[in-house]
Amino acid sequence: MGLFTRRSSRRKSSRSRDKSFSANVPLLRFLGPLFTGTGIIGILFMAITGRIDLSAVDQWLGSGDVVVANPSSGSSGDALAGSAAKPVSIRLGEKPSETMRIATFNIQFFGPSKVADPNIMQTLAQIVSQFDVVAIQEVRNSQVQPVRALVDLIRASGGDYDFTVSESIGEGTYKEAYAFVFDRSRIALVPGSAYLVQDPGERMTREPMVASFQAITKPSDARRPFRFTLINAHTSPSEVAASAIGNEMDVLDDVFVSVRNYEYDMVGEEDAIMLGDLNVDTRNLRELGQIPNVVSIAGDIMTNTRGDKTYDHILIDRTQTREFTGAYGILDMKATFGISEEEAIKISDHQPLWAEFTMYEFSAQETVAARPSPLR
Repeated sequence: MGLFTRRSSRRKSSRSRDKSFSANVPLLRFLGPLFTGTGIIGILFMAITGRIDLSAVDQWLGSGDVVVANPSSGSSGDALAGSAAKPVSIRLGEKPSETMRIATFNIQFFGPSKVADPNIMQTLAQIVSQFDVVAIQEVRNSQVQPVRALVDLIRASGGDYDFTVSESIGEGTYKEAYAFVFDRSRIALVPGSAYLVQDPGERMTREPMVASFQAITKPSDARRPFRFTLINAHTSPSEVAASAIGNEMDVLDDVFVSVRNYEYDMVGEEDAIMLGDLNVDTRNLRELGQIPNVVSIAGDIMTNTRGDKTYDHILIDRTQTREFTGAYGILDMKATFGISEEEAIKISDHQPLWAEFTMYEFSAQETVAARPSPLR
């Protein structure tokens, strides 16, 4: 990343965290077990090869230190857009053959109580089925059951969707999982690519989940299908506050760079996309916003259901992920489904944030991703 500086690693001795059976495997906090709708293909490969370990950066510098980007060398984390976009109030319609929609959606307390409400589940199924891949946060209790119920409902409505879910992670008795739900008629999960970032120093309440996907294109098409790696993140609000010691935003920059470097070293993949509920606006992205060329696509668009806060982001490196078409938006649940704010909040206190990418790897002639153009 160019220039580097040292900073003390975060210590949280008060934390009690469940350890998976393979927590001591080098470079890997195993998804023990990692659940997918199609099975556990590639788990053996993951156990052997390992994945991203934040402590590896500590070891490079010596105990207690971590590599970070020089805050003076890069963007401020501002959005590509010059002004905030209006929420999308129309259905997105059929999925174009040349592009895909990637979304992030914090489904607040997504557990048994929501699964038991058919109206909420029907609405969630309608929302998710408008996107090709959705990174979901706050899957509660039995991490598989809520997501499986959602995918089963989409399938019953004619969709061909699948999912992968992480183990439950978090502090004390509060645990939640990440999930990716995807349209398998258009997008394939790369076997063995899903894992949790290892965080033995416990610098994050919930270490991010990573998975790689590839567009499914016509065999007759000579163009290369778009392959990309998603980093699903959900920060703790108290750990991204201005007063927080060892702010999690100053850890996520290490996560982004480490995952990107790992994927490039392993398979030559350079398209890393971080998305999720970061609980901050662009002004408070801190060191994550200082990675050169990395930007929050939607900037400070209001992503909560009440429409007065920015929590959720989709971040890309504009010089690498040129497949971004410039289109993005919020799916406004109130306007889309004709429901009240309180009814929408029962679904979630967040609204889905999405961005559009091409189904094909972009040509080398284009130097940066397109400027964003919010769909209104």
